[in-house]
Amino acid sequence: MATKNIKNVQPAPDKQLSCCYYDIRAKGPSDDVSNGTAPQSNSQNRIWDENFELLMQFKTKNGHCNVPNKHAEQGKYLGKWVDHQQSKKRKATLEQRQVDLLE
Repeated sequence: MATKNIKNVQPAPDKQLSCCYYDIRAKGPSDDVSNGTAPQSNSQNRIWDENFELLMQFKTKNGHCNVPNKHAEQGKYLGKWVDHQQSKKRKATLEQRQVDLLE
């Protein structure tokens, strides 16, 4: 079975998360429900922020945010998390705070 060199694979534009280096600790919990989603609990926000921080570490190390679906960082399936965020973004179910951090 042939393996792909992940670094040379370019995702379709709608599959790519643009990343930025916001300090997630500086932003507080979001009260924005304008996109029709209820705000997440503090524990859900904390878990999301931890995964986002892992994504930023991945980007620093690899120079991109195209995480392979089965990739794990620190015991967490980062690739599946990124895929889930992309799906939620397409469905417009991410909190505005999360969209702002990912763009």
